[in-house]
Amino acid sequence: MAFSKPFLEEVKRRNHITDVISRFVPLKRAGSNMVGCCPFHSEKTPSFTVFSGTESYYCFGCGAGGDVITFVMQSEGLEYREAVEQLAKMAGIPMEEDPYERKADQGPQVKKDRLFALNKAAARFFYAKLQSPEGAYAREYLQKRRFSDTTVRRFGIGFAPDKWDSLCYHLRKEGYTDEEITVAFLGRKGKNGKMYDLFRNRLMFPIFDLTGEVVAFSGRRLNEEDERKYVNTSDTPVFKKSRILFGLNFAKNESENGLILCEGAPDCIAMHQAGFGNAIATLGTAITGEHARTLSRFTKMVYLAYDIDKAGRKATMRGIELLNQVGVDTKIIHLGEGDSKDPDEFIKNHGAEAFRAKLSGSQGQIDYRIGEILSRFDLSVPDEKLRCSHEMAEYVATIGNRLEREIYASRAAEKLGLSPESLRNEAENKRRTMEKNAKKQEHSKITRDATGYGDQVNTDKLRFSSEAPHEEAVLGILLLHPELGKELAPLLEPEDFATSFNRKLWELFRTDFAAGIDPELTADGSLSPREIGAAEGYRAARATLGSNDGDTLRSHIDTLKDLRSRREYDGRVKEDPGALREYLALLRKQNQNKNSE
Repeated sequence: MAFSKPFLEEVKRRNHITDVISRFVPLKRAGSNMVGCCPFHSEKTPSFTVFSGTESYYCFGCGAGGDVITFVMQSEGLEYREAVEQLAKMAGIPMEEDPYERKADQGPQVKKDRLFALNKAAARFFYAKLQSPEGAYAREYLQKRRFSDTTVRRFGIGFAPDKWDSLCYHLRKEGYTDEEITVAFLGRKGKNGKMYDLFRNRLMFPIFDLTGEVVAFSGRRLNEEDERKYVNTSDTPVFKKSRILFGLNFAKNESENGLILCEGAPDCIAMHQAGFGNAIATLGTAITGEHARTLSRFTKMVYLAYDIDKAGRKATMRGIELLNQVGVDTKIIHLGEGDSKDPDEFIKNHGAEAFRAKLSGSQGQIDYRIGEILSRFDLSVPDEKLRCSHEMAEYVATIGNRLEREIYASRAAEKLGLSPESLRNEAENKRRTMEKNAKKQEHSKITRDATGYGDQVNTDKLRFSSEAPHEEAVLGILLLHPELGKELAPLLEPEDFATSFNRKLWELFRTDFAAGIDPELTADGSLSPREIGAAEGYRAARATLGSNDGDTLRSHIDTLKDLRSRREYDGRVKEDPGALREYLALLRKQNQNKNSE
């Protein structure tokens, strides 16, 4: 939708871009701007800049850029309207109504505030059912799991009765429509046209977002013969399972010394009850890049406490990889191979202090990775030992610090029964190869960026390689100094732009440029985050140059017009070869006139 300019300005004014980005990325002052490591790609040298003068950001490494709305879209994985809603809510600004929200071709849409209220009503229903006589069996199960009444109240644990439509019937009485119930993933219409509950005979765990709103549910089976152990809410307009972590609404306040990441709501709740208020859990999915970026906002250390089975080990490896990419260190909690497969069982069998000891003695990620590699080979077989040695050297080569590489190469060599020098030398050889390949890739990227080859936003850049730099200069200067547009923007026409993307930018913002106004790149959501990043790249590129005055802008405009004339002439020649003779005759006449003068 298109929000009004005053509304967007107020949203952005109350959500200063530096304050918002600082929740995700540590920023340091660099002159009048702020710099930090980009949250959208892995890097050690900061290439991410926040420009205080234009209230925008740009990463010179990956090309991400935009304003505070774009940043929330990219960092939270939200659509345009969702990002504006979130920022408005954070600032306490009432949302601007859209008279065209219900489009004829889309049918009625369910608003988010209705879904929040609907989920809250469902949570209250489940909690009441747990306390009722028909919830006796569910309460017995909770007692077996040793969940206290205080814990049940705190987490709002409930019970879904073993009936087909008890929740749907209740919600309809509360005034909610079948469509709203369906969108919230609480019910569905059967072949007979009647609504039925999606959660039946299950222990219900409400899932909260960071603001404390109920956004989804995780239902654990009470009948062990049911095929699915857990039924979790599918993605809805208020819930994305790849983004939300169970318990983070509580744990974020105790994340200073790290967060404990486990699998499933019961494990997380058991740890909170045992005094580990920094526990969180993934729900029905392995950790994702969005989860990792969310965690990086709250901590620089995550303790991985996944189950000890094969799936748990795989999830641990994935967690190490993704968390490292966003600058979060990891340690692995070993529960041992005894009577406890997960943190919940371990705490019940051995107590909270024993788990605290496991936490204190948790293993660093490098030692864990070395142990994981060793576990997959039979070192008594020469061929397997050789393959293990090669894989170990490849892993050691990925360790960034040379001193750490030496230490862990020696430790791994000892476990393999090799001399430290042999494994160390192979790791260093592989390291040199990796660095050489990385330089080649970087060189290729620079070449692609310079020529426009492979540009996914401005796909015409390579084809119009003469025009594109001047188009970018014109747009960059006007974005940086919009006041210059009053005099010079009227000189340009859309046809002066050869590349479709830059012509699109001009057509979107020519009115603002002509008025000398800095355009809102996110004004109506018509540009994607990648397109906004490209536009911010034009502005950032000009900010690093000294000459951005009116004469420079006019020079680029004149060049674009000359190039347009040449394109139009080339087009005429293709259609009529005789035009070439006329053109050459005109040039000869002009030269004769010059000579006679």
